[in-house]
Parts: sequence; structure tokens; C-alpha cells
Amino acid sequence: MIEASELLADPRFTLPPVFAGAPGTIGWLRTNVARFSTGQAHTRRRSLVTEELAGMDPAWLRREAFDRTVEAKRFGPVDLKAIVVETLAAALGLRAGLSADVVIVAKAYQPHVEATSVEDAAVARLVEACGGASEQTAALIGLLVQACDATAGLVENALGETVAAEEALAATLRERPPVSMTRRYKDGRLIEVDLTGLPFGHGPKVCPGQVHALAIAAGILDARRQAVC
Repeated sequence: MIEASELLADPRFTLPPVFAGAPGTIGWLRTNVARFSTGQAHTRRRSLVTEELAGMDPAWLRREAFDRTVEAKRFGPVDLKAIVVETLAAALGLRAGLSADVVIVAKAYQPHVEATSVEDAAVARLVEACGGASEQTAALIGLLVQACDATAGLVENALGETVAAEEALAATLRERPPVSMTRRYKDGRLIEVDLTGLPFGHGPKVCPGQVHALAIAAGILDARRQAVC
């Protein structure tokens, strides 16, 4: 049996197929993000993502997530996905209030999920907020969407831990990772890849925002454990 790390680094195991759509639709987003691209397109689009991430200070992300969570706690239950998205959007220089549309898009982001006009409309609004249809815009939306469920899920799974945030997150990634599998195809056959021990993936598609996701998650965890004043 091929180890997951070998499989994810093997170009014979391909990504799920994606189909183009008009600008401002899920189809357009899928075909313009690095996540579902290969070859030179993947290299170019991934560089757009890494350039954005390179300009972010993880310490700032942690403080911002902490402050937003503390403020949210004053008014009731904390929406983890909203905190994650709004923190990252602020770091990207985007306007506030994008989290509702990001959550909608995240539900239909994967190619095997059928999208509707609801998700297409949410993509269209995000495209407008990010400056119009372009690969740069797709990179920004992809960052928000891919962080949304995974980072919020990481925090949710770590809430029961009583150790320091960093230790809690490390234990959660080992034992209860929010993303436990991914998909590849070979000779037309779907293969579900177990990501045990590889919570951020491996190979060309390894998550470029590991440090940033952990910083946001740690800030939220710190704040969730703080008593409301």
C-alpha cells in the first residue's frame, strides 16, 4: 500500500476534475484557484497566495483573533467561522462583513459538491469586494474559504484541551484533525486519502498557511478560555 505522503507527492494521482464557469460563479472560482490547478497555473496561482501570506505577521493575527473573540463573547455565543474569516480579511486589507458569503461558498467549494445560484451569488459578491474577477481575486477568496471551516474546526476540536493553546492545537492535529481526508483520482478511480499524521497535507498541495492558521486558532482559544469581564 502506498503511504499517503508518497501518494500526495505522486503526479500520477490527479486532482478531482473542475469545470469552468462564468466569472463570479463557483465554477470560475474552482478553475482559478491554486487548490485545483496543476502545472504552471498552479505555480503561478500558489505564488499569489504565498505572497499574501508573507505580508502577514502571525503575532498580529493571534492578537486580532483574540481581540475579536473577546469582543464577540460580550454579546453571546462566538461564531468561530466569522472570527476566522474576519481576522484573515482584515489582514488582507479587505472590508469587514464578508464571513457570511465565505461560509456559503465554503459549503460548495469542493468539486464533488453541486453548487446552486445561492453559492454563485455569494461568489459574485466576494469578487466585487475583492476588486473584480482575476486570479488575484480568486487567490484572496480561496484563502478565506479554505481557512474558514478548517481553522474553525481546529478550534472547536481543541476546546476540551486544558493545556496551553499551542499544546492543545498540536494534540488536536494529531488526534482530532478537522480535515481527515482528501481526494485524488488515478485511472478514473476515486481514491480517498487518509491524512492521519498529515493534517496540513503534503507535496505540492501542502497548505501554505499553516503558521497563520495556528496563530488565529491560538488567539481564539486564548480568548475563549478568558473569563468575560
